Amino acid sequence: MERITETIARRLMPERPDDAYKDIFGRALIVAGSLQYPGAGSLSAGGAARVGAGVVTLAIGRSALVGPGRLAEVTLEVLTEAEFGYLGLTAADELGERFDDYDALLIGPGIGRGDSMGMFLKRALRIDGARDHGGIGFRLGGQAPRPSMATELPPTVLDADALTLLGQIDRWWERLPRGRCVLTPHPGEMRALLGCDRLDDDLGRIARDSAARWGQVVVLKSSTVWIADPSGRCLVHDQPNAALATAGTGDVLAGAITGLIAQGLDGFDAATLAVWLHRAAGRMVREALGDAGVLASDLLPVLPLAMKDLKRMAR
Repeated sequence: MERITETIARRLMPERPDDAYKDIFGRALIVAGSLQYPGAGSLSAGGAARVGAGVVTLAIGRSALVGPGRLAEVTLEVLTEAEFGYLGLTAADELGERFDDYDALLIGPGIGRGDSMGMFLKRALRIDGARDHGGIGFRLGGQAPRPSMATELPPTVLDADALTLLGQIDRWWERLPRGRCVLTPHPGEMRALLGCDRLDDDLGRIARDSAARWGQVVVLKSSTVWIADPSGRCLVHDQPNAALATAGTGDVLAGAITGLIAQGLDGFDAATLAVWLHRAAGRMVREALGDAGVLASDLLPVLPLAMKDLKRMAR
């Protein structure tokens, strides 16, 4: 297990040629936020935009259209709601029709955990079957059976509510396409994914073993963060910061990982660089504001400064 250093992070920084246009820096599609958690979409989309993604689209239900603090540059994809405040099968089909247009996908921050959301997640991830929606040719809750979907699931980050919902799916790790996802649980969400009541103290081992078993990149978040991939690689960032212990900072991190994947980094490298930048931004905000009263949204304008500092160190 190796610590993430400035040298490692700097080596992962995407190129930014001056003659580029927005699509060169990738398109990120983000499913986040709901009536109950309206800020999650703003924070996640902001995280993707502030690490340099060229285009960021927030996919939300109609009930969550009025979201606080949303960047003017973030475009919207309005999805059909199965019931007021919750997405369902139709929304997942609508989302899947857009996959070819995007380089990275994030599902989870603040989407809620209603029954229809579980169906939405399985359909969106392409891991549902006839038994999940009442059989071929029938409707469940007024929603159409699954159409033929040839489009591949983009590289996908799963965070927050999506992880809790995923943990409710029987042997979910056998159904997800291997190597396609980055899972970003905190210890409570990791318990849900593992189906256990408590975790051992060795969170680094848990991250590494889980990544190998599930065939996905795992970012296990606590005051220390562990990043593991299926091959056994594991990096750790062990500089705790009380200023980051506030609601929404994980949404910003998930968005940052997604924005870096959109720019061409693989899941492990994107997670590594995003964790470094997120913690560097946290240090800057703490220096300016102190260790209490920091808001997750305070990180957003500082992420580009963290990237600028990292580039300056290379000179």
